[in-house]
Amino acid sequence: MGTLQFRVEKGRVLVPVGIPCPFGCKYCYTRSGEVGPPRVTPQEILRQFQAFALLHHAAFHTIQLGYDSDPFAYPERGIELLHGLCALGKHLNLSTKACIEGEALRGLAEVRTHLASHLVLSALVSLSCWESAPTVEPHTPTPAQRMLTIRSLKRIGVPSLVAVRPVLPHIPDAEYERLFDEAIQAGCEGFIFGPLYSDAEERFVRFVPKEALSTTPGRLVVVPWSAHAPTWTRYEDEARMQCLAALATSKGGHVFWSSALAVASLSKQETLLEKRPAGSDPDRLVGGIALYQGPGGMQAFFDARGTS
Repeated sequence: MGTLQFRVEKGRVLVPVGIPCPFGCKYCYTRSGEVGPPRVTPQEILRQFQAFALLHHAAFHTIQLGYDSDPFAYPERGIELLHGLCALGKHLNLSTKACIEGEALRGLAEVRTHLASHLVLSALVSLSCWESAPTVEPHTPTPAQRMLTIRSLKRIGVPSLVAVRPVLPHIPDAEYERLFDEAIQAGCEGFIFGPLYSDAEERFVRFVPKEALSTTPGRLVVVPWSAHAPTWTRYEDEARMQCLAALATSKGGHVFWSSALAVASLSKQETLLEKRPAGSDPDRLVGGIALYQGPGGMQAFFDARGTS
């Protein structure tokens, strides 16, 4: 077993699940093996991360589990990892597309009771479409099942955000509107928008019709959130993203342009005002003011550490 790679970025550290994801979403970048380790036991992940955390304890406040796979595609593994991470005294966040119920839900409730009272356990529940899910995410729990996850997590005191990522060029806005309505009704705390990535072989975008992809702006970037730092093409239609954000906020949803920022808000981190000007990288914070319309009026968030 080699050394796992960890990186402090935006006040958080991503921790792997250490086993391939069975869901097989067509846009999934983990299939290339560039952003995650090979198969690793939970014990080894915890051993190496605990050593990393000892050296960098003051540099981060949140641990995010699930960038290389889904921790609740394998509930026992997910629960074991979360229990092991509890002892580090950090906010915990998990990323999932799973339908969490039964023993898995009870296990999560137990994890929450083991966290110190000032710490928050939260979740990112990912969706990239609604009616198109059987084609785009063929082996994944249905969007309706993921809404059940949001409701179940809310019931045990675990707040959830919906990660609308990637925003897919060929999926009509009506599907995203349905997604916003369903997620708000289920009790989600907000939405995070994200781009579509592609490697040099275009393995993650082959399912997107060429005419739709060719009209979507793309640029080559070093992926900033990954300790593995792959260089991929980032496809993102700024104007459309802004329109979708306006639609979500008009329905009373909170919108965030970075998962770190969103999770920080759930974790009651200090917040100020943020701007995301047209053409900017949505994973970076820039000075100024950008407001979104929430249930209580115009609101916005800014990460006081200066990075998103």
